[in-house]
Amino acid sequence: MNKTLIHCAALLISSIMSVAAVASSGPGKEKPPMSKQETITVRFKQTDKVFANPGKGWMAFKRMPPREPRFPYSVAYFRLNWGDVEPAEGKYEWALIDDPIKAWSKQGARVAFRIMTANAHTKGYYCSPKWLFDAGCKSYDYIRGGPDTMAGGKRIKRIEPDYGDPIYLKKHGAFIKALANRYDGHAGVEFLDIGSYGIWGEWHTKHDKDWTVKKRIIDMYLNSFKKTPLLSMSDDVQALAYAIAGGTGVRRDGVGSPWHEKNWIGSKRYAKVKGFADQWKRAPVVFEWYGPYDFLMRRKWSFDSAINFMLKNHVTYINDNIGKVPAEQMPKLRKLARLSGYRFVLREVSHPASVSRGRALKVRMKWSNVGVGKLYRRYPLAIYLLDAKGKVVCSEKQTKADSSGWLPGDFDLTATITAPAKLRPGEYILGVALIDPQTKKPAIRLAIDAPHTDRLHHVSRVTVK
Repeated sequence: MNKTLIHCAALLISSIMSVAAVASSGPGKEKPPMSKQETITVRFKQTDKVFANPGKGWMAFKRMPPREPRFPYSVAYFRLNWGDVEPAEGKYEWALIDDPIKAWSKQGARVAFRIMTANAHTKGYYCSPKWLFDAGCKSYDYIRGGPDTMAGGKRIKRIEPDYGDPIYLKKHGAFIKALANRYDGHAGVEFLDIGSYGIWGEWHTKHDKDWTVKKRIIDMYLNSFKKTPLLSMSDDVQALAYAIAGGTGVRRDGVGSPWHEKNWIGSKRYAKVKGFADQWKRAPVVFEWYGPYDFLMRRKWSFDSAINFMLKNHVTYINDNIGKVPAEQMPKLRKLARLSGYRFVLREVSHPASVSRGRALKVRMKWSNVGVGKLYRRYPLAIYLLDAKGKVVCSEKQTKADSSGWLPGDFDLTATITAPAKLRPGEYILGVALIDPQTKKPAIRLAIDAPHTDRLHHVSRVTVK
């Protein structure tokens, strides 16, 4: 007997044991005999398994899929040099983005990325395209390098554009517009960082510009990307405040460093960023490690503190740049991957044991979001009836159930499904799923022990009369 049949049998036994008879006689006078309507209640155990769900979790830090991923991924993240994507003005190498989208989509994952205009890890002099400087854009040479992951590795001379130069603002603005024309709302793109300023696009540079320049760069993104979520870097406080007021998410690169953990929400540095503490309720939060595990340990930085920092601050995605982690520390990483973003648990379903054809079955449910964050796209809740072979005979979308509003905690829902008038009488499987708004297929796996077929969970049985 396969595992699915075993689970279904156990589920049925649990349902029968949970039946509660509901009497319908009233006091004071005789009434004609009425049949008793049984109520079935099924409860589920929460699982600790790590699995990929859309819009949350561990992010692969690779442009193309690895052979052996650390954890299941729903998002792959990478960074690109502007000069590589637009090597000649108006000529674009979109394959640098399209190829990863295609490769990762085969594994059920989307991509996220950042465009850099100054990159202290380039192999050569340029990050922004050479033609930009040939056109007369002012620039600065800089040298970074050394073993520190923040030092830039190979110590060579590199070039950074003058972000206030009108040539830079015009040419890069045209590039961002072209980028948005191709990828805004693309089904394969999860989010985009607002880069384009500072080393690695992290908004720190020795050649800082005034606010009018920074605002114009942020507006390049806000005015062009209306569908794909944007994330603001957090090193520049004024830029962060402006971006999140425009609806962006938040990204912090450098977790693991005590300084970075100390200077965050609630600190003097970010005191004037309005709404910072609650922005996670509106848009994603992304964290990246300062460097590999061994690098953190050599500096005697606390691995536990970094993990707790991310969980406390409602992390949605974690960038996989932590390197090799000792086996004894892996349970902590699994916990972080498991609890990041949302994690939905259906704890209980309760419904009448039978329903007449053409009538609605009311299903009461107890849910929990045991993650530290939330879901930012709306995945409708649907209830199904399936035959004995697992084939869907009918389904009903619950329009009032908004999964994007399910914050961490417990909540109750009542759903209904109408048994078709011509449905053959008999016993049917009751199914529950959160469906992708584009494909209309079940998309989110619940953290419960109920069997599922392609994320359509079989939660109970009901008799159709």
